[in-house]
Amino acid sequence: MISSQQNLGGDDTKDSDFNPTTGLSQVVTINALGTGIAKDNLTVDAGLIVPCVKSSVIVTEAPLCSQDVQTYSIKFTVNNKLGIVKVNKGTLTGNNPYTVTGIPSGASVIITDSLSAICKSDTTIVGPNCNCNPPVPVLLAPSMTACIGDTFPTLKAAVVGLATVEWFSQQTGGTLLSTGLNYKPTGTVTGSTVFYAQARSTDPSCPTAISTSRVPANINAQNCVDTIDLALKKSISAKIARVGDVLTYTVKVWNQWSKNATGVEVTDSIATTAQFVSGSFAPSRGSATISGNVIKWNIGNINANGDTVTLSYQVRATQAGIHLNTAEISKTNEKDRDSTPGNGKGGEDDIDQQCFTVPFELCAGQKLEVGVPANLTNVQWFRNGGTTVVATGNVVLFSEDGVYTFTATNQTCPSNGCCPVIIEPGTNCCPAEVCVPFTVRKIKK
Repeated sequence: MISSQQNLGGDDTKDSDFNPTTGLSQVVTINALGTGIAKDNLTVDAGLIVPCVKSSVIVTEAPLCSQDVQTYSIKFTVNNKLGIVKVNKGTLTGNNPYTVTGIPSGASVIITDSLSAICKSDTTIVGPNCNCNPPVPVLLAPSMTACIGDTFPTLKAAVVGLATVEWFSQQTGGTLLSTGLNYKPTGTVTGSTVFYAQARSTDPSCPTAISTSRVPANINAQNCVDTIDLALKKSISAKIARVGDVLTYTVKVWNQWSKNATGVEVTDSIATTAQFVSGSFAPSRGSATISGNVIKWNIGNINANGDTVTLSYQVRATQAGIHLNTAEISKTNEKDRDSTPGNGKGGEDDIDQQCFTVPFELCAGQKLEVGVPANLTNVQWFRNGGTTVVATGNVVLFSEDGVYTFTATNQTCPSNGCCPVIIEPGTNCCPAEVCVPFTVRKIKK
């Protein structure tokens, strides 16, 4: 006779002698020599379980270290997903595929796919030591100018994480010249020279790890005996535009001295918020190329006593805001009398900037945050050309339409190539009396 005396309500997981992990009941010993139930009435307790098939985690991209090499991120998918996916470190986003960011460098992350307390799958991803993947150094001055016959200037670099900087005269291979954040080459300048910096990990667990590439440090040699005097001016076809408008920039360079200038180059960094119009370069001399948002205009020679060259090109406005770009003479073979090529110093006659404004649109109740560089001091804001100060500080909020300008101890806008902030009433705003919340519910009949 077979009975199920231990079964409680048809749920095998509630049986006192049922192991939910293995699906096995307790061991029953039958005593054939016994009497009563132990001999004649065998009790069988059966349990039914559904097999828990483990899921699998597939890392779809190699772990990626952050720029400060303090954390890393991973991307993964889960095959045969059981239920809820969690991680023990970092921040999890997405839904198969998933992304985990902010995992501490060197720490492993456990990915748990859980259906229940007894049906779950853990996968451990061993984290990288980001110090073993040092990023390329950042040069404090990627391009420097030196007179022929002078000693070399000191090259300076910065690097994050546990790393130092190594200096070479070749882009790959070659002899190590120096180690450290600063390097002053020996000897004197005889011509334009390029040195290269790479990062090497100082973490004891990975002392041979180096950055994936070397960054160039350019020394532009100049003939400082025969001086020149070049000047640059930049203009734009319109100061106020709409999204989609095409604007034309013109850069003009001329020689104000009685000596010919040779090896002249101009660097023009256009705003990343504007789109360059392909094929729009029109140089009167030399050639121009663009890489990212940086334009290089190789002019060559500019003759003495007023010789003038120009470059024009076009950009398209793509979004609201102030779009600023700066052009500067970045290289010459001779020393300029009153400016230094490529030093980025405003106020010299070899650098100029221009901008254009695309108005912002605000609806009722909205505010616009406007900021200016932190190096500006005693910033005061004005509206519509008035003399009454409407706000102070480097970061302000505006809610009214109008044209906003500012003054500061060391700059005034809209002069000095600056553009005003323009706010206009929104054209696609929802009136308050119309925009009411509502719920739509579908009912099946």
